[in-house]
Amino acid sequence: MPFDRGNRTYYASDDRLRAFRALSPADKLRWVEQLAAFLRLVQPVESTAASKARKHNQPA
Repeated sequence: MPFDRGNRTYYASDDRLRAFRALSPADKLRWVEQLAAFLRLVQPVESTAASKARKHNQPA
């Protein structure tokens, strides 16, 4: 069964939000970069054929 990417939630407590807000801009950027790296690592691998098919079907 395919995973519905829109059917996910995440809860952040007020304390965690305050802690994030207190970070410096450089620390916030570092956090975002680490999150992006993590998401790339856990993202399912796409087959080369599927990638080529999607690019071929995109309008120019």
